[in-house]
Amino acid sequence: MTKLVISGTAKTYAEKLAALEPDKLAQVEAIRAALLGKDKKVHERISKKCATYNLGRKVLAKISIIGKSVRLHLALDPAAEEFQKYPLKDLSDKASYSDVPAMLRISSDLAFRRALKMIEAL
Repeated sequence: MTKLVISGTAKTYAEKLAALEPDKLAQVEAIRAALLGKDKKVHERISKKCATYNLGRKVLAKISIIGKSVRLHLALDPAAEEFQKYPLKDLSDKASYSDVPAMLRISSDLAFRRALKMIEAL
């Protein structure tokens, strides 16, 4: 059996954000502004994996970057009637996303507009 040699380190959220294309970066900044503009008490916390937006102790949203794809995780019920028309993925079975189970992949302008509508619904 061959040995598996893994060398290198994983990129941080800040490094992935800096490597994004300008149009994707503008979308992330607009989503960030929409989340922070929701209430004066919404705060941003940037970790190695993602950016988390909290209202007090309640997690409202997370933004993560995987490859060239931006993913928005929201504290909404993905099975709710009003969100059936959106392509949400339910990640409630994963412990790290139990607070924000609805995941929307932002890959187009339509997905970006949907993300902004869903942020308003928070």
